[in-house]
Amino acid sequence: MLTSINKFFLDLPLKLKEEDKVKHLFWSFWLTIVALIVMSVPMAFMGVFLLGLAKECWDARYGSGFCWFDMMSNLIGSVAGLLLGWAVLSLFTVLR
Repeated sequence: MLTSINKFFLDLPLKLKEEDKVKHLFWSFWLTIVALIVMSVPMAFMGVFLLGLAKECWDARYGSGFCWFDMMSNLIGSVAGLLLGWAVLSLFTVLR
């Protein structure tokens, strides 16, 4: 099992350059930013994460199959959105 996890993280940098993974990252980032406007941080993160999970479950049944690299791209995009949201909120708090 440990070798599977190692292989996953070794393959990750190359996989993240694929067009599909970039789309997952992009959409998760912007969906998180929008969700932060209307929801609390935990709810925004959970909502976007569950949306990505639902999309992968749909892919597992009707599409190309469930992809852990897609889920990792979703996670990275959401975390980047949370960090940007936090930075902007901190900036406005300091300026206020």
